[in-house]
Amino acid sequence: MNFTYTIFLSRMKKKILTWINADLLQFGVIKSIQSKIDCSTYAIIDVTNKPKEFFKEQKLVKFEKFWFLHENIDGKLTNHNIDYLAEVEKKYGINLLQLAMNDRIFFNFNNFYKFSSEQILSIIEQECKFFEKILDDTNPDYVIMDYPALRPNYLFYLICKARKITTLKITPTRLGKKFYIDNGKNHFSATKNLSSNKYELENYHKRFDNYDVTIQFRKRFAKSKSKLLEAFIEYIFSKNNNIFTHYTYFGRGKLRVISNYIKFSIKSKNRKNFLDKNFLKVLPKNQKFIFFPLHIEQERSTLIDAPFHVDQLHIIKQIVKSLPIGYKLYVKEHPSMSAREWRELSFYKTLLSLPNVVGIHPSVNPDGILEHCSLVITINGTAGFDVAFYQKPTITLTETDYSAMESVTTLDSLDKLPNAIQKCLESKVNVDALNSYIDFVENTAFELDLDSLNQDYQDFQHYGGFLVDVNINEKEFEKFLKSKQSEYDLIANEYIKNIK
Repeated sequence: MNFTYTIFLSRMKKKILTWINADLLQFGVIKSIQSKIDCSTYAIIDVTNKPKEFFKEQKLVKFEKFWFLHENIDGKLTNHNIDYLAEVEKKYGINLLQLAMNDRIFFNFNNFYKFSSEQILSIIEQECKFFEKILDDTNPDYVIMDYPALRPNYLFYLICKARKITTLKITPTRLGKKFYIDNGKNHFSATKNLSSNKYELENYHKRFDNYDVTIQFRKRFAKSKSKLLEAFIEYIFSKNNNIFTHYTYFGRGKLRVISNYIKFSIKSKNRKNFLDKNFLKVLPKNQKFIFFPLHIEQERSTLIDAPFHVDQLHIIKQIVKSLPIGYKLYVKEHPSMSAREWRELSFYKTLLSLPNVVGIHPSVNPDGILEHCSLVITINGTAGFDVAFYQKPTITLTETDYSAMESVTTLDSLDKLPNAIQKCLESKVNVDALNSYIDFVENTAFELDLDSLNQDYQDFQHYGGFLVDVNINEKEFEKFLKSKQSEYDLIANEYIKNIK
């Protein structure tokens, strides 16, 4: 190959395929990327019906081609090709039924519609064929997307990964407001050398405590009563045609949506009252305990990252059977469950009926718990990382981004809990691995208040988070993008580092 042709190839436009969700984060980022590098851009757009008109007419971002996800998926079909689905599993190394069983629309979390097995397989087949066709047609150099939180975009990510397409994802670290672009190769687990740096760990943890970030997010998301009223009026007088075109909206007639909202608002108050009366807000003194923080339901942390550990009550029962004499198990409800109307009262009552189990109120700052506990057991939660700052060990039930730390024991079976607990309680924690994780963050991550950026968009476009299906005014949206230009530029620059 001659030198001139090599230069020609290096100057060819990079082809970027992006996945755009309802928050339109990647739209703003792509707009910034196009202003900085010469590239051809394609998009899969996962939005409701009203925003579609904006994408058909907008002049802010140039797409070579784009596709609306739900225009290519007919949720009412039941015919499917088992041979094709089996081929997909084999070709890409994907367990499709595992993904389907944990899908928040198909099964446990859908109060509006019951899908048949045939419908589910048909939807998955259509998605796979749709994704394959797009990848075949575009042959992208890069895919950029949010950290996949739902089954469809996670399925798309797995297919891209199996095809060895470089997929760049905005990925959170375990330190608040610290993110990095995951390119598939730059995980902390790839870091083998212990750090020679010695950070002031207490101050570092205070600066980037995820708990503080969560508190600030909960103060804003879907809290405004005036926004709720505006969203209600808009919803009542709007067309509700998503129930015919988007399988994720099947069964969501207006009366049913409103009645469900009222019903679960009442349930939420009753459940919160139970928590207030029965879960401790002040920790007992001089008590030896192990800490198990509950995960949010429904979230990707369990549904996608730990698909065999979604039954948290079952896990708690196994931990109780494994407790050493003299220890109690403290179980804390996740404060963000307030956005999910909390859990069923039967869950809380069963939890408190278990021997040596103490329920901790969601308002309790976890730092006080981590400081005094002997051990954290978690599915894959951030508490398992945070407790290292207090030189305490962790047991996780699945591989996670901090599993490479010396203080972390990852189990492949709950049968191993008794021995693992005993061994961890007798161990001493070396903070060198924690310093290595911080090294990884300092060298790889960038600081971004992504929650605030997303909530600002929710306030601007979605009535504070209460209503998604809303028309987008291009001129007003352009003003919003300009007001957030520095944030979009920051993310774009991080993507470009990986693209170059």
